[in-house]
Amino acid sequence: MNLKDVLTKRPQPAPEAVLNQPQPSPSLNNHIKPYADPSRPVSTSEPEKRAFVTRQAERVVTIGENVILKGDISDCDKAEIQGKFEGTINANSIYVAENGIIKGDIECDELSVSGSVEGKVTSRKTLDIASSGKVVGEIAYEKLLVTSGGIVLGTLENQTDKPQNPDIG
Repeated sequence: MNLKDVLTKRPQPAPEAVLNQPQPSPSLNNHIKPYADPSRPVSTSEPEKRAFVTRQAERVVTIGENVILKGDISDCDKAEIQGKFEGTINANSIYVAENGIIKGDIECDELSVSGSVEGKVTSRKTLDIASSGKVVGEIAYEKLLVTSGGIVLGTLENQTDKPQNPDIG
């Protein structure tokens, strides 16, 4: 190709000009195409009909580091204690962080202690005391795990052999 052919050749529109041309308006009947790899085709078939599963929101209580709270916590799924708590806690799962302190009564399914707990403790399933953890008081549990360095002081009662219904001997 010589210079004359290049100069007389009809110019092609710039890519911007093509993009600036009016586009058809979207319709509610058009499928929404997710952002994806352009080399992968997007399905145009009817979307799958899925059963909607309603999930109850998880009830979580967190007491942050350097926070002091006194009172009662009940009916929660998870409680995480990073600060200091005085009172009673009734939750499914309780985690006491390394700097966390609880003074009071605890009733839960699972208790994991890296900090300090003092009071009456009832863990219906597992009680896990980390090497930095300390539990002092009346302690009832089903399964107990104490990592080397963890401290347990007080009375221990294994709940494994206890009947579920107190009316049954």
